[in-house]
Amino acid sequence: MSDLNEQSLRTALEGVKYPGFSRDIVSFGLVKNIAHENGHVTVQMVITTGEPQVARQIKEAATAALSVV
Repeated sequence: MSDLNEQSLRTALEGVKYPGFSRDIVSFGLVKNIAHENGHVTVQMVITTGEPQVARQIKEAATAALSVV
């Protein structure tokens, strides 16, 4: 990870679209908290769906987006 700060992490997450929609998870308000310490990133999200595959897709896409920051 290069320039690790909350804004760069949030910007990366803005590239993650909510499955089935054109909006991203940040603009939907799913991202509640972003923390980083010693090269480790923690993102707290609130996902209100009963479909486990949606949560899994979001997690995988968010992990991929954050891995290149």
